[in-house]
Amino acid sequence: MKQSKTRNLLRLCLAAAMILSLAPLQAFADESTTTIGTAYKSRDPNTEIYAVTRTPGSDYPFYNAKNEPSGGVYYGRTTLGGTLSNGRYGLINANQMEEESAISFYYDITQSYSLEYWSYLYGSVLEGGKRAFLVYINFPQEGASCASFTSGSYDSKLTEAFTYLNTLSNPVFIRIGGEVNVWTNGASPEQYIAAYRHVAEIAHSRCPRAALLYSPNFSSSYQVDMDSYYPGDAYVDWIGVSLYYNRYPLTPTDSSQYAFLGVGEYGDALLNVQQTVNLSRIHKKPLMVTEGGSTNKYNGEDNSAWAAERMQKAMAFLPMVYPEIKAIVSSDYSVSWTPTDYTFYNNSVVTAAYRKGVSSNPTYLHSVGDSASYYTKLSAYTGTCAGEMTFAAYTYSPSKLTATWSVDGQTRATAADYPYSFTLDTSSLTNGAHTLSVTFSNGQSKSYSIQVTGGAAPTQPTTPTSPSGSASGLAYASTQSVEVDGRAVEFQMYALRDAKGNSTNYVKLRDMAYVLNGTRAQFSVGYDNASGSISLTTGTAYQAAGGEMTTPYSGDRNYTGGDQVVKVNGSDTAMTAITLLDDQGGGYNYFKLRDLGAALGFNVGWSVERGVFIETDKPYVGS
Repeated sequence: MKQSKTRNLLRLCLAAAMILSLAPLQAFADESTTTIGTAYKSRDPNTEIYAVTRTPGSDYPFYNAKNEPSGGVYYGRTTLGGTLSNGRYGLINANQMEEESAISFYYDITQSYSLEYWSYLYGSVLEGGKRAFLVYINFPQEGASCASFTSGSYDSKLTEAFTYLNTLSNPVFIRIGGEVNVWTNGASPEQYIAAYRHVAEIAHSRCPRAALLYSPNFSSSYQVDMDSYYPGDAYVDWIGVSLYYNRYPLTPTDSSQYAFLGVGEYGDALLNVQQTVNLSRIHKKPLMVTEGGSTNKYNGEDNSAWAAERMQKAMAFLPMVYPEIKAIVSSDYSVSWTPTDYTFYNNSVVTAAYRKGVSSNPTYLHSVGDSASYYTKLSAYTGTCAGEMTFAAYTYSPSKLTATWSVDGQTRATAADYPYSFTLDTSSLTNGAHTLSVTFSNGQSKSYSIQVTGGAAPTQPTTPTSPSGSASGLAYASTQSVEVDGRAVEFQMYALRDAKGNSTNYVKLRDMAYVLNGTRAQFSVGYDNASGSISLTTGTAYQAAGGEMTTPYSGDRNYTGGDQVVKVNGSDTAMTAITLLDDQGGGYNYFKLRDLGAALGFNVGWSVERGVFIETDKPYVGS
């Protein structure tokens, strides 16, 4: 299972180190390239602006493959067994899967236990059918196993496993003989294809609803073309890829070889996925990251900061830049025989970065059957712009940049974090054509003409508020932990203090909408141009604008505010609000937590034991 995968990567690094001295590295070629003979990954900037849309653009690929979501991206992690707090063996990273829509499990075909037996480990997180289930059927002796599979030695185990999988209500994916392109105990393409097809035929018979994956490693052994092992369109539903992006190679080697190994500066998911993206485009199949991540420890050295930045980058950008990617499963484990540790469920730094990357990307599905937004290149966007629109931008860089957004040559905002998003209130513009531009601190830039309709002229450049009974003063930064349906959530709030020093906390409106999304208390946020007021609609899914659960400024902040009229389900509702401005003049609305609970119908309470808590399944009962 995991052992063979890890050893394969180690062997790849050793083999590559020897071979690179014999042959020169070539530049990444074109879309037909699927061999690591073209060692360098393309570091072209590929600067682009994307719009967040509710319908797919002309650049969105949909292949109508088995279990392919019509929109959105499944995401999740490998299941990890270990000792629980009660002393029993079980799934130790289950509490990290709450909002994820996919899990994976390594099944050792050589062991005596059935796949169903192991359901005591993963079964609880599959209940209700809300998560896709990826099962790895590895070839235990690599190429030496091909003959055993083809001859039928494992038929009974395969039949048993696939028959069980067919009883599940979850979307099922089966990866067959992963990472063949880096096997040390190699097989010929003919041997591998025969073995793969034999397994696939049993799967077709016993679990016809399962999607089958041909899944190579992101880099091949030298001059091995991953496409030469392709089993054929009739046997492959999805392309998969093991996508790792490490700071250091698994064995010491000259840094000049890092391009070949995909580590160091080249340890970047956006670079390392290029060749399997090409494979996906050639065969017109959706692409799944079947495993991958970056090491947060290397030979005992804490590598969390580097791993966190790369993890955030991968989760923020992969489905944006490569819309062929319809699922991402991250590795969440370590093995004792390598210097690497991919476990992040218990690493707060990497976990925070992972969640930040996910929350910034509105294409992720948090449950099977959910809907999500799309990223559409502005070059492929044919619609007009009205109301609030969110944009994001990408350019290749080995480190974070600052992006400056401008409209008609006037700076509107800056963004210094992935995915460099910007929400434009187009009602601040006149009807007609306008130029939207992004310029990065590395000198890269991109501009498009956008067509605005329904324009008006509010007083604020972003989500304006015009409170009556206006007041002003200093708002104090206040980080608060709030229990939301039993789960601790940290909000970056701001507090106002009276003459006696008593504080009243205010929470950013879109932060609350983001946290409550998917609960009984979910609500959407909009803007009513006719009345010049914020509009909230209960029971409606919230569409993330980017920047939720982050604060574009730090420390105490001047505010304006007072009584604010908000339309809740079309009816005027008076609430107290404050507005804080960022350095570019963008406005952010903060409301009293209890006011939101009373207006939107969820309970807000406090106790000594729990502190502040929210109960979305209970009505507001007052203080």
